[in-house]
Amino acid sequence: MVKRVLLCALLVAFGVSLAEAEQASFPAGTALHCRLTQTITTQSHHQGDPFTATVSEPLMIDGHEAIPVGARIEGRISWMQRPGRIRGVGELRLTPEKVVMPDGSALPLSATLTTVYGAEGVKVKGEEGNVKGPNSRLRDLEEVGAGMGGGGLVGTLFGGLHGAVIGGAIGGAAGLVDTLRKRGPDLALPAGTQLNYQLTRELVIRNQSAAEKRSGAGVKGSR
Repeated sequence: MVKRVLLCALLVAFGVSLAEAEQASFPAGTALHCRLTQTITTQSHHQGDPFTATVSEPLMIDGHEAIPVGARIEGRISWMQRPGRIRGVGELRLTPEKVVMPDGSALPLSATLTTVYGAEGVKVKGEEGNVKGPNSRLRDLEEVGAGMGGGGLVGTLFGGLHGAVIGGAIGGAAGLVDTLRKRGPDLALPAGTQLNYQLTRELVIRNQSAAEKRSGAGVKGSR
């Protein structure tokens, strides 16, 4: 009886160790690097649209590429805001949902964007990883200033200094009105943009190398 209990205990322990060997995990906080496979803009895309990216740096376990380069990240634009007039910038949030392995298997993925490279004037802000586009404030000031300069020149030609002041005011007002009709520049993330994520939950994967070793050992033993 005692021998039978010990044998059962050994078999259970052996089974647990095999299960642990055949799966591994990456803890929350692990960095995951990938690149967009398509261009995304606040002009042509909408909240809820899907996006895809490919892993650009492998995640390794015991020298084995647990998540190899080329594995596909699939997710959605979970939030988006187009740029406003005078103030405001384009913003969006790219939320990954799963990583699809080369063999077609998929793993649920929970991660937050930390940095973006390869898109002009774009940066990541906030704990939720919102991507913010370029600010239009400098462009707006330049357009208003150009209107004031043009109006002042015309006023000087026809009314001297007094005319220049009046012309500048009119030109500036015209430039401001024209600027108010325009939106700021849309946020654009071109294909190939580097997206660096950080896992917010543990990512558990199957250790294929361990499973293959076990399978191979079983085949040899059967012979």
